[in-house]
Amino acid sequence: MARYALLLRASANRVYGEAVFALAVAELGLLARQLTGVRVAADARAVIGGVDYVVIESEEPLDTLALAVLSNLSSLHAVFEVAPDGRFAPVTLTPRRVLDEDLVTIQRYVGKTNEAFTHLLLNVALGATASGFERLLAGERLRLLDPLCGRGTSLNRAALYGMDAGGIEIDHRDVDAYALFFGTWLKDKRLKHTIERSTLRKRRDEPAHRITFTYGPGKDRTRHREVDVVHDDTIGARDFFRVRSFDLLVCDLPYGVQHGSRSDADALERRPDALLARALPVWAELLKPGAAVALAWNRRTLPRPGLVELVTQAGLVVVAPDDEAFVHRVDRSITRDVVVAVRPVG
Repeated sequence: MARYALLLRASANRVYGEAVFALAVAELGLLARQLTGVRVAADARAVIGGVDYVVIESEEPLDTLALAVLSNLSSLHAVFEVAPDGRFAPVTLTPRRVLDEDLVTIQRYVGKTNEAFTHLLLNVALGATASGFERLLAGERLRLLDPLCGRGTSLNRAALYGMDAGGIEIDHRDVDAYALFFGTWLKDKRLKHTIERSTLRKRRDEPAHRITFTYGPGKDRTRHREVDVVHDDTIGARDFFRVRSFDLLVCDLPYGVQHGSRSDADALERRPDALLARALPVWAELLKPGAAVALAWNRRTLPRPGLVELVTQAGLVVVAPDDEAFVHRVDRSITRDVVVAVRPVG
């Protein structure tokens, strides 16, 4: 039995840092579904030489795929193989980054979701799909949707992984800020790219706007990647994206203060249950069979059973094994949790 000690990255966010060990164990639990013989050790959190580690075990030394998946753990800093006599041997990591990592770190604004947590959401969605990480690492073209994308933290993480990404946001200021940021970033990195803008007015009192970034090397269109951002109500997603076209859906749901959707009375709806009752069936139609969903939300505004019921009513199947695995405190008014689900293949 091989043992490995995982050193986690120190978090600049003190509150998130306190939860990072439990979140890493929960993340590993879903990633292990794609890693035969790998599991979190019984002494999952171990203090060795005065330093905290997460300990995993493997029936055999980690193979290339297992190490590649483990290298992308959202809070990982370093991995050591633990010899029977307790000595540590550093393991070379191979995180997947097709763009420079500052794409996900340099943005700073009030209300930004912690980029490590956004990374975790993508990972657990990948872990819930059939061979999700294996397909990603093999270079398969995967598509991610964030239907309440804000200023695009999840879109940036998807781009860093080499995915195509689509986002919808009702606040035009957030869409404009993201378009300015991403366009400037591509220019500063001297990445060849095009920006297309379009407007949709049909069946709308106010026009919807779409910005599509296409970027990548050379003239080979198969190597290009896209980030597609829409300023509109998320309920109108089918007007912009094809049904059964996304492999992943990742979303940090409204905490009662951010994002929203227009109700029939044209008031901005910020309660997650009212929003999800209307939006989840639309989002589910955009997913391919077998696609995975990772939703983060504030338990103080919607108890977990209520969210699970809404997800189930939309035709999705919840797969996260532990009701408490991802629960952590953000601040006095926000206790965040994660639900992971899949769209059935049949």
